[in-house]
Amino acid sequence: MARTQDNDTVAVLRAQILRLERRSGVLAHDAARLACGATEIDTHLCGGLEQGTTHEVMGRGADTSLGYYPTRWIATILSRTTGPVAWIYTGCLNLLAEGLFQAGLSPDRLICLHAAPDRVLSMTEDILRETGLAAVVTDFDRSPGLTASRRLRLAAEGSGQTAFLLRRASRMDDTALLHPTASSTRWRVGPAPYPAGSAPVAFRPGRPRMRVELLRHRGGRAGEWIVETEHAPDHLAVVSSLADRPVAPTWIAPPASLPAAGDARP
Repeated sequence: MARTQDNDTVAVLRAQILRLERRSGVLAHDAARLACGATEIDTHLCGGLEQGTTHEVMGRGADTSLGYYPTRWIATILSRTTGPVAWIYTGCLNLLAEGLFQAGLSPDRLICLHAAPDRVLSMTEDILRETGLAAVVTDFDRSPGLTASRRLRLAAEGSGQTAFLLRRASRMDDTALLHPTASSTRWRVGPAPYPAGSAPVAFRPGRPRMRVELLRHRGGRAGEWIVETEHAPDHLAVVSSLADRPVAPTWIAPPASLPAAGDARP
């Protein structure tokens, strides 16, 4: 019965994709790579993120469970694409339309699909085998594992689809987030550290900042940047390049680097 329901969901998704394609008159995957929106990061990635594969994105510090900054990062990248985006989730869909608009991603492009926790992997794999999507985003609250993540990557490579695996955890020091997977890249995105003695971010002038860490890059180098988040179409601006610095070995940031309660909101 569960498999039949998954098949019905995929059939509905196909129909929605066709309607959106006819309405927009565009097809996805018209470029070899997906630009992140910051020249320094795209140069480090040899033009942007590879398409037709899987990319992991997780939060940092207090945002490990909320996922505000990873969501903003994914939305910023997808704002430079065309076509529908399948967004798969298991719990509550914690997306804010205003935040998506600021990142340049219209909520009208989203096809939101709810999956039971034990069916999310199979649904993601089935949808990755479809064509006509700009990308597939799956919100995970547990590690997909090496075998399952390899299946997802092979499905993405076979169809040319691009998948973003949004990883969450209830604890900042959850070691499951560092378990090996087959994804082409692994990112950790969170609030940038605030200088000691500075006022809370809500009372500081200027654009909000976030730290973007490329923890793993298959066939490439890791990197780290501090970027300012801007409203579309400017998106991002690197303010401090940290690409050649080693990634911090700990998950728990010092108190001065954590945002005040309520700052990390979608």
